[in-house]
Amino acid sequence: MTVSWLANLRQAVSSKLTIGIGGLLALAITSGQSLLEALEPPVLPALATGAPLDAGRWRIALHEARLTTRSRPDGPPAPDGAQFLALELDIANRSSETDNTFARTFTVDPPIDALQPNPTFWLMRDKAMLSALQPGLPERVRVIWRLAPGATAPERLRLVVNGETFKPRDNLFAAPGWFNRKPIAAATLPIAAVEARP
Repeated sequence: MTVSWLANLRQAVSSKLTIGIGGLLALAITSGQSLLEALEPPVLPALATGAPLDAGRWRIALHEARLTTRSRPDGPPAPDGAQFLALELDIANRSSETDNTFARTFTVDPPIDALQPNPTFWLMRDKAMLSALQPGLPERVRVIWRLAPGATAPERLRLVVNGETFKPRDNLFAAPGWFNRKPIAAATLPIAAVEARP
């Protein structure tokens, strides 16, 4: 009877210690993660204008940013005097399938209030709206944002390029895919003035 009571006491003390140590360990881990998130983000490597960058699924090269009065590459000037910001870049799909997630390749950072969200992507080859990119086929693309009416255009455009990693088998379905999207480079482009009308 005494041995059984001592065994139960030992087991109860042991389980409480295990729970307490586990709780302290969880607290230490979450505190460490909070501290890491509060630290300054790492400085991203600078991407030079025109330099190609392999960003996992995509290979891109940023060329120029300029103000324009045209909402599409081959369109007439906007009749209401609206202005647009156009970004020219080369992009190639490095995966084995047609893909339409090219819009996530870069973000404007810091955000520019004057730019309306959701730019339009245009193929410069045939001036068609870009809906998806075929694998292994590099394309010159123009990205066009509309400026909010009456907004002052910025002098520079800073873009953060996001990369992805290919995994032959993911953890959930054991299927191949591109994962872990994260910033890998940054580029700052001067914004050229609106081109003169002919």
